[in-house]
Amino acid sequence: MRQEEKTELTKAKILGAAMEEFGINGYANGSINNICKKGINKGLIYHNYKDKDELYMICVKKSCERMIDFMDQENAESSMDQYMNARMRFFKENTSEAHIFFEALLDPPQHLKVQIREAMKDFEALNVRMYEKTISGLTLRENVSKEDALRYFSLFQEMFNGYFCSPAFQTMDFEEKIQIHESTIPRILNFMLYGIAERRDTNS
Repeated sequence: MRQEEKTELTKAKILGAAMEEFGINGYANGSINNICKKGINKGLIYHNYKDKDELYMICVKKSCERMIDFMDQENAESSMDQYMNARMRFFKENTSEAHIFFEALLDPPQHLKVQIREAMKDFEALNVRMYEKTISGLTLRENVSKEDALRYFSLFQEMFNGYFCSPAFQTMDFEEKIQIHESTIPRILNFMLYGIAERRDTNS
């Protein structure tokens, strides 16, 4: 086996162990020492990766890539319902990726926030495409432009994800938090797009 192949196999083994470690313990409680307990030499880790931050960021990016690949395989961009259902299936079937993804999305390490936003840009672009597709089939109010609708969507995302960082969710089991997050989005989007109240005829 050539040296290049050995190096790639070593890096893949380290990354697999890191995905498991951060998927279980998150960034704060995850450690290089724990990764070493999976039969990996610490020297090899530092030979191939700079530090814990670099390994974590690769795991975040890999989690996003795997989710987007799953969306492609499921033809999830055909409708918002298809997209949300496919997301839920992916997170149920890939728990390590789900935990890494949602920590990065909802409670990222503060010193890595800028890098995480960059790593998740393809996921954000997918969200925007899905929203654009949804509003393209609607008749917007006369004083609402497509740009207004997209800005509102971005604001909604920030507020919704921020809500899950509130004290009400700090002690909640992570699996339950993911379940509530994903099951609530379609309902909130429906409210956002179509309103929550029947318009009354004030002349009657």
